[in-house]
Amino acid sequence: MSSDGATCLATRCFCEAVHTTGLAQPINAWTSLAFALSGVVVLLPTGEPAHRERILRILLGSALVAVGGAGFAFHATLTRLTEFLVTWTMAALATVILGGAVVRRGFGRPRVVVLLGLALLAMLLRILWTWPGTQRVAFGVLLAVAVALEISRTRTPVATFQPQRWLWVALGLLTAAYVLWLLDATGTLCRPTSLLQAHALWQVLGAGAAWCLSRHYDVTSRA
Repeated sequence: MSSDGATCLATRCFCEAVHTTGLAQPINAWTSLAFALSGVVVLLPTGEPAHRERILRILLGSALVAVGGAGFAFHATLTRLTEFLVTWTMAALATVILGGAVVRRGFGRPRVVVLLGLALLAMLLRILWTWPGTQRVAFGVLLAVAVALEISRTRTPVATFQPQRWLWVALGLLTAAYVLWLLDATGTLCRPTSLLQAHALWQVLGAGAAWCLSRHYDVTSRA
């Protein structure tokens, strides 16, 4: 492995076979852009959500675009730098979702939560550069806490009268996506030359889950 190559090259960078010309992992690279597409859609104005949710949509959409761009760059080149960028932008996406859940649940003022989120990302900057393999754990823990907060919010008096279907759809898609991500990463579900890659499905389903979450923000923005 070259000094500037991704650390995963020492073992395997997901299931898809690595090409020596063109995009290193073309299927994974192109499907990474599903996150960017989802982000662009999330950034489009929709109705009149509360100010809190408008800001949250901007942060969520921006994070999704960043994940899509970093994911494409990583799977196209498999370099150490792009590996770090995709792990950190994924952590940033999870941090945005967690911060939004904390504010929406009423557990913190927006400005304080933003500052804490920036501090968390600064800490993860060092951790993910040194140990990029911790990405799945960090991403999973942050999202699990965020989902738990959003679910607990559905039990509050105001939220009882709001539709929650988008949250459950997002949770279902995210669960399926995360399982596929793990199956691909561990080699449990793997055909390197197949056009159907589990990691690619994770990216498409994950992007869909993020869009559903933004719809959940819209329809529950008054609580």
